[in-house]
Amino acid sequence: MKKLQLISILFIVLLSGCAIDEDVIPDETDPASAFVGTWSVSDNALKLNYEVTITKNPLNSTEVILSNFASSGDAVTGLVTGKTVTIESQNVGSNWEVGGSGVYKSASRLEFTYNLIIGGDSEQRLAVFLK
Repeated sequence: MKKLQLISILFIVLLSGCAIDEDVIPDETDPASAFVGTWSVSDNALKLNYEVTITKNPLNSTEVILSNFASSGDAVTGLVTGKTVTIESQNVGSNWEVGGSGVYKSASRLEFTYNLIIGGDSEQRLAVFLK
């Protein structure tokens, strides 16, 4: 009986060590691939909801192109380093300026913090991207 209990405990311990870690980027040799896809975005500033499509930049394997970023209708370019996308200050939309960064949280969640400047007014935004 004790042998059966020991085997059961070992089995439970082994199974608990096999939990899926969603925080791991699927392919560390090509981290940009983890960001690619169409994402539903919830932007906290005005409770905006929109879609952003992220594709790899065919001219630079370490960059991604984020179409409709900040619901601007335009695309921005972001540099991927590990689990982070950095968007250097860029002009989009109707003379808007955006810049910030996004973090890979899981295969189904990204979180971006960025600054948006429109007509001289600046605001800090948090946008959650979900697949």
